[in-house]
Amino acid sequence: MISSGIICLGLLFVVIGSVGILRFGDIYSRLQASGVSDNAGLGLILIGLIVRGGLEMHDLALVILLFLLLLTNPIVTHCIARSAFIQRHTGVEEEE
Repeated sequence: MISSGIICLGLLFVVIGSVGILRFGDIYSRLQASGVSDNAGLGLILIGLIVRGGLEMHDLALVILLFLLLLTNPIVTHCIARSAFIQRHTGVEEEE
């Protein structure tokens, strides 16, 4: 029951982040919505799966996946934001 609650909370974060990506206009706001929701949502989903599994040996793969997610997601988000800044891209379509 606890693991189902954690997984549902993680899914809620992912859905809210997805709505934020669709709703926000510029690339920086979209990156904020996706970066936070990915880390929080997928992290909670993986923690819920670890709790559901009962800390067996195969859950070590989920712990490694959680560590890699928490390590790489901010780096990728930073690289995308830096690339957009260098290209002076806002993500908002300009009217002619």
